Amino acid sequence: MKRRRVPLYLFSLVALSLLFIGVGFYVFLVTEIPSVKALKDLTNKPVSNIYGINDQVAYVVVPDNKIFVPYGKIPKHVRDAFLAAEDAEFFTHQGVELKSIVRALVMNVIHGRVVQGGSTITQQVIKALILGPEKSMMRKVREAILAHRLEAYLTKQEILNVYLNNIYMGQGVYGVEAAAQVYFGKHVWEIGRAEAALLAGIVQAPARYTPRRHPGLARMRQLYVIDQLWKKGFIDEKKKDAMLKEKMRLTADDGIFADTYFKSAVCTYVEEKYGRGIFARKALKIYATVDPALQRLGEDAVRKGLALYDQRQGAYAVAYRLDRKKWEGFTKLAERDLALTPLSPGSACNLLVSERLSGGYAVFAGTRRGFLKMSDFPFKPGDVIKGAYNGTDRKKTPLFSPVRSSGIEGALVCMDVNTGYLYAVVGGRDFERSPYNRALSAKVQPGSAFKPFIYLAALEHGYEPDSILMDEPKTYEGRHGKTWSPKNYDGTYSGPITLRDAIAYSKNAATVRLLEEVGIGPVKKVLRDLGIDEEVEDDLSIALGTSNLTLLDLVKGFSAFANGGMRVAPVMMRRIEDDQGNVLEERGPEKASVIDGLIAFKMNRLLEGVTTYGTGKAASRLGYPVAGKTGTSSSFYDALFVGYSPHLCTGVWVGFDQRTTLGKAESGGTLALPIWMRFMATALRRFPPDTFEPPAPAAPPPEESPEAPQVAAPVPGDATAPAP
Repeated sequence: MKRRRVPLYLFSLVALSLLFIGVGFYVFLVTEIPSVKALKDLTNKPVSNIYGINDQVAYVVVPDNKIFVPYGKIPKHVRDAFLAAEDAEFFTHQGVELKSIVRALVMNVIHGRVVQGGSTITQQVIKALILGPEKSMMRKVREAILAHRLEAYLTKQEILNVYLNNIYMGQGVYGVEAAAQVYFGKHVWEIGRAEAALLAGIVQAPARYTPRRHPGLARMRQLYVIDQLWKKGFIDEKKKDAMLKEKMRLTADDGIFADTYFKSAVCTYVEEKYGRGIFARKALKIYATVDPALQRLGEDAVRKGLALYDQRQGAYAVAYRLDRKKWEGFTKLAERDLALTPLSPGSACNLLVSERLSGGYAVFAGTRRGFLKMSDFPFKPGDVIKGAYNGTDRKKTPLFSPVRSSGIEGALVCMDVNTGYLYAVVGGRDFERSPYNRALSAKVQPGSAFKPFIYLAALEHGYEPDSILMDEPKTYEGRHGKTWSPKNYDGTYSGPITLRDAIAYSKNAATVRLLEEVGIGPVKKVLRDLGIDEEVEDDLSIALGTSNLTLLDLVKGFSAFANGGMRVAPVMMRRIEDDQGNVLEERGPEKASVIDGLIAFKMNRLLEGVTTYGTGKAASRLGYPVAGKTGTSSSFYDALFVGYSPHLCTGVWVGFDQRTTLGKAESGGTLALPIWMRFMATALRRFPPDTFEPPAPAAPPPEESPEAPQVAAPVPGDATAPAP
């Protein structure tokens, strides 16, 4: 049978169609692919510095969390580490390396997981800065075309510099300079070879290899980079051995990139005053009052103090549950971490519950078998929980106790009583978890920490520390015809009692009687004089601290006692300059005399009684002259302690955001005071142990000339000025 031939015009039609499709596809690729020219002059956004009280950089504010570093300032050993880890043939290929893609595929198949990437550094730049993370064949084609274009447009050194300044390095930062600061607290030109290898190992999977969360995996990846450096000829065997032995020390926090409540408050103020986006437009120099060491100390004191409450009142928590077939992988991974961060008494780690025993559970800490001591049994085999290490028994078995969680929050403010400079502002337990600043913004009921303002009003109206009050039950008319009777915390009444003892032992009944005698009006005047603008109700219950004040209000008020009667305005920023050196604003200490010096001295004597024999007597263990007042609101919702020396005033608040009771007996003395003591035990060492001194006797007025008698005009705000 004779075959039928396909007409020539059909072949021509098919060929022409394919040609049009190919040309159209090429035109689509070319026109849809963005330009690489933007990468030529890629520069950093403005970097604003926040300086501490010592005029050293405490924080940096960078909108995209990266700091550009010129190629010449990045050491060769840092560049080599990233090349060995990501693209050893970078300086020889033309943007796309087929051999690398094949080799990576083989290695990943052998290991059963991704251990090598096939993309060159040029392709990674394209992916990170132009195309994004989308995974598709079309994107890979565009990536290859753009990689070739970029190689033709920029030099190899320029491409590598773009890469090193923009690659994501975990912890929310980009580029090697930001990473060096976050992980080591150094500039990139200061880090060693082993540190460079650790950074280079993060790039492949930052969430997996960040040394903060997974030190074992980070070390494993670092060893791989060091081995690649040797195999690819970047280092010899001698340098390899030295790198393997090199000691490294990771920083405890993100250093100048750390997000803290103080930094957030500064940024909020600047943006509200100078416009949102100011940090993206200008590089500012902000000279703040923060003391970085005291800020970290305050954060640590709050965190540890709240952890103690968790252990008393918190609930048991299970992070997640593992099937038995996954136990081995979990314990091996945990063992890598423990090998680099050994257990120390009080430290916490993940534990795998294996079985219930008499008096607790058998658990795995890494691959080591330990014992979790408990009186109740809320867990099941396979539960992963947090445990606190308590040492070992006689058989060297690791012992643990379960870490509980309650959701408790806390705040701390430390202020210089003579300048108003805020050295530390801790607005909560964890800024990343909750950035709400409870130290500056939260209105809380101060409880008995409000009483000093009532006693100040009494002293100003002629009472003395040894004046007698009656500490006896009494019923008062309340709102809507209801009656109420103030009760003392311990349920006992002392009868006749001095002002000194009434405030030292925080006697509610005596204080309400004192307020009844003095009047609410004078207390309101005291608050206004101290710069506390909150309105208080015309109700005797304010003696029990039912008004809503911020922690900063209380610290500001108590500071006037400490400094001899001067109201000082809290200051967070001393000066702000723009990128041209122009001073946008400048602020120094702002003072005004509002309390007679002798009355302020008497207040100090009253509040020293609290810290020597009263509800805050534990503070006397510090060995420094201090005064202060505990505070616990009704139903145990708020616990406070505000205390001071002649130099510093620090306030601490503890409570729940949802206004939940802390539990019976969880008072200012048991909750807030220990946090205050932990902080002040170190902070006070910076100052001499000065005592509270009475004011110097006033000098006699100079004799006036009879020929020209002069009468001094009253100074507004002067305590000696006659009332209008």
